Amino acid sequence: MCKMIIQNFSQLATSVLRKQALAIAEAGLLAINTKNAVARNFKFDPQSQMLKVMGREFDLKEFERVVLVGFGKAALEAVTKAQEILAGHVACGYVIDLKEGSLGNIVCRVGTHPLPTKVNIEATNELVKMLEACTQKDLVICVVSGGGSALLCRPHDMACETESAITSALTVKGASIQELNTVRKHISSVKGGHLAKIIYPATCIGLIFSDVPGDDISIVASGPTVKDNTTNADASKILSKYQILEMCQMPSCRLLETPKDEKYFAKVHNFLIVSGKTALAAMKERAEEFGFDIKIFSDHFEGEAKVLAADIIKSSQKRTCLLGAGESTVKIVGNGKGGRNQEMALAALSQIKGNLVFITVASDGHDNTNAAGAIVDEPTLIRAKSLGLDLRKYLDNNDSFTFFEATGDQLITGNTGANVSDFFVGLCL
Repeated sequence: MCKMIIQNFSQLATSVLRKQALAIAEAGLLAINTKNAVARNFKFDPQSQMLKVMGREFDLKEFERVVLVGFGKAALEAVTKAQEILAGHVACGYVIDLKEGSLGNIVCRVGTHPLPTKVNIEATNELVKMLEACTQKDLVICVVSGGGSALLCRPHDMACETESAITSALTVKGASIQELNTVRKHISSVKGGHLAKIIYPATCIGLIFSDVPGDDISIVASGPTVKDNTTNADASKILSKYQILEMCQMPSCRLLETPKDEKYFAKVHNFLIVSGKTALAAMKERAEEFGFDIKIFSDHFEGEAKVLAADIIKSSQKRTCLLGAGESTVKIVGNGKGGRNQEMALAALSQIKGNLVFITVASDGHDNTNAAGAIVDEPTLIRAKSLGLDLRKYLDNNDSFTFFEATGDQLITGNTGANVSDFFVGLCL
C-alpha cells in the first residue's frame, strides 16, 4: 500500500463519512504532487534533444547551455525531477526552497518563509549573479512556485526588515494575495517581471506552480518572469488603503516601477504546470466513485475565512460533495496560534449539524503551523464540550491550532513539497 500523504489518516477516519472525506482530500494532494506534475508536462528526448513542455517544443541543439533555477515551496522537488529528465544537459543551476537538497552542479539554498530574512537576500543575489551571466545562446528553465515571494527576495531601496514589516502589516490587515503581491512587485528588483529582464537576452521557460485564486501567473511568487500590468500608483493605493506606512512608522516608501518593455518578455515562455484546479479535478473523480453528487463551490474562492465558512456550510446539500479551491484571509485580532484553514474549519464547526464532515487543507502542509488543516463534524463539537472548550473564545483569539490540537482533529501531512491553493471538502449524507 502506498504511503498516505495525510499522515494521521487512520486516526482521523473514525466514521465511514470521515474516511470518505479524507480519501477525497488525499486524492487532491496526490494529484498536485510536484514530481508527478513535472513528469506529466515536461518531457525530453535525448536522441533528438527536443524538450517538450505542455506540447510546446524546444530544440536544445539551438542553445549552448541549459541553466535550471527555481524558488518557492515546490522548487526543490520540481528542479530535482527536471534535472533527472534532462539527463545531464544542465550546465548549472540554483534552488531556493524551505527544504534542504543536494543536486550536484545545482546549488541548493534554504530560505525563510513567510517573512524574508538576509539569508533569502544573499541566496537571491547569488541566483541573480548566475542569471546575469546568461547570453542569448542560453536557455534558462525557471521554476516559479508559491512561497517564492518571500524566498526570492531583493528589496529595492529598503532593508530586509522593512520589507518584512510591510509584508507582515498587510497580512495582519487582511490584504488579499493580489494586493500583497502587487506591493511586493514594486518594492523588489526581482519581482513583477524584473527577473525576466535580468535573464534577457536568454530564452526563458517558466514552469509555474500556482497557489493563487484564479491562477493569474503574474501574481504567483509576485510574477518574476511575467510582464506586470500594475503600476506604482496601484501599489501606493494599497499601502494607503491599509495605512501601512503609519503601521510601520515609515515617513515614505520609494516604489520601483516594473519593466514594461516587451523586448524583455519576447523570449519568455510561461507554462502553468499545476494549480488548485488540478486538485479539484482529482477530488471530483474520487467523490464520484463514492456515489456523491458533486458541487463546486468555487475554484478560486477568496474572502475572510469566517465569512466563507458560513457560506460553505449553507451551500451543503444531502448526498453531495461540495468542493472548493482558493485562498481565504484572516483578520488577526487575537494572540492565538493557527492559520486560515484551521480558522475556517473552526468557524464552520459552530454551524455544523447532522451528517456533515468538513475538511480544510493547506496544500503545502503548513497552515501557519505544523498542521495542514482540520476535519470537523458533530463528534468534534461533542469532544470540545466534554473538554470544556469554548469555541467562540478560541475563534475570537485566532487560536484554532490550540483548539484542534485539543480535540485531535488536525490534519498532519508534513512538508508536501507542493504548493497550490488551499482546498476544502464538504461531505453530506
